[in-house]
Amino acid sequence: MSEQFVSLETFGQGAAIELFSDELEKVLNNVLDPNTKATATREVTLTLKIKPDEDRSFAHTSMEIKSKLAPTKPFGVPVYIGKHAGRAVATERDTRQLTFQDNVTELKEGAK
Repeated sequence: MSEQFVSLETFGQGAAIELFSDELEKVLNNVLDPNTKATATREVTLTLKIKPDEDRSFAHTSMEIKSKLAPTKPFGVPVYIGKHAGRAVATERDTRQLTFQDNVTELKEGAK
């Protein structure tokens, strides 16, 4: 049996390529996400560390593959702040203002 030399394709019995592909897919999905900035730079980083022993005939290796994605865009909504049952609360609509549903209910009740 001939010895197979280490390369990116063979490292970890193909794990390096598989992990790189997984991170690349995360980056591509992030590019397609409309909640991120379209032009933000994304990265896939592959780091191989090699720590040889004293006589340089053996080494421990460590590979890390990671991605840097664009963060989601910030968003905000106006909120109305008040008290309910003695506690501070916030709502996304002004509870002092009638809604269309409130108006319909009042009209129906007034018609009786």
